[in-house]
Amino acid sequence: MDSPSPSVIWARVSAPQRARERPLDYEIITRAAVAIADLDGLDAVSMRKIAGRIESGTMSLYRHIKGKDDLIELMYDHVLGELDLAERPSRGWRAELADLAGRNRALRHRHPWLGQIGQRPTMGPNAVRVMEYAMACVDGLGLTTDRMLDMVSTTLHFTQGFVQAELAEAEERRRTGLDEDAWRDWMAPYLSRLLNEEEHPYLERIVTEAEHPHRDEVFERRLEMVLDGLALSLR
Repeated sequence: MDSPSPSVIWARVSAPQRARERPLDYEIITRAAVAIADLDGLDAVSMRKIAGRIESGTMSLYRHIKGKDDLIELMYDHVLGELDLAERPSRGWRAELADLAGRNRALRHRHPWLGQIGQRPTMGPNAVRVMEYAMACVDGLGLTTDRMLDMVSTTLHFTQGFVQAELAEAEERRRTGLDEDAWRDWMAPYLSRLLNEEEHPYLERIVTEAEHPHRDEVFERRLEMVLDGLALSLR
């Protein structure tokens, strides 16, 4: 009698297949799921849609993937494989964490559905590779393992939050049909009324003094503030 399939998807993926079986390729299934999510969002991903995309029977997928939790694990790890971490340049922890943050931001823009996934640790091969890379960025500083995790997580959590705000703004543009210039024109009469009340000094400064640079510049500036704080914590 065959032993039960391991409950962890990564154990099943790496388990040897019986010779008489010709299983579907996990890579094919995962690529199809990622393509659907990139186009229509994570909620649009279903076994039926994947089966239609790869021209397979829906029940055949369930022989390999128990449900959406397994599928999300595969999808998340698959896109982490896009991070080019083959070599870690020795430029110091700040530069290395900043580079990792920038790559992570770009990855999340390519796959907006990543923001819907929780933060429970996953042990897929690419996730482990990224974790090893990130921890190596802050090694040699005399920190405990918990402090190393704090350094990495603080940087990446800032990046995740920044991207979520960017994606929310993009969704608002899509929903309203107004780009930033059109939105400002639409809000101008109401803002003028507020400013004429002379009761909102900081709003007036934001409207009249703030430069509102490109989001890339804002990201770099605020990331430097996060790294400055981490540098102070090292003392």
